[in-house]
Amino acid sequence: MNLSEEQMLKLDRFLQHCVDTMWRDSDNLEIGEDISDISGVKIIFDGYGYNEETDENDDTNHESYAIFIHRTSHEQPFPEHDQTPWALIHRPREEACFYAWYDALNDSWEFVNTYDVDSEMGEDVLMTVVDSLIEQHLS
Repeated sequence: MNLSEEQMLKLDRFLQHCVDTMWRDSDNLEIGEDISDISGVKIIFDGYGYNEETDENDDTNHESYAIFIHRTSHEQPFPEHDQTPWALIHRPREEACFYAWYDALNDSWEFVNTYDVDSEMGEDVLMTVVDSLIEQHLS
């Protein structure tokens, strides 16, 4: 990843805005449902945290989300993903995927692996889209 510190801060600021404005209902989270309030960005609930006591991903105090930004997110609604019975099909040439963890006990967010290393979209394209989305939604 070749994003500068300034670009990383800008990206984190935008991702925080995305999660702050999404339609999250902690009592009715459905894996894979798009809950973004920004039409060009897709946010899906991805599951709960790992619970060592149950050896399951059922720690409801930790929620995982995937945030997708498409190369056209600043120009049009997010294009639907193709689906398999168990997952959506990520398009690394067309989009970047970011992961966010919500800590319900501390009411805080952590953006992990901030830039999807599998993305082939390119940092220049990503930042052009993010800059435009910031101008549209945060100005």
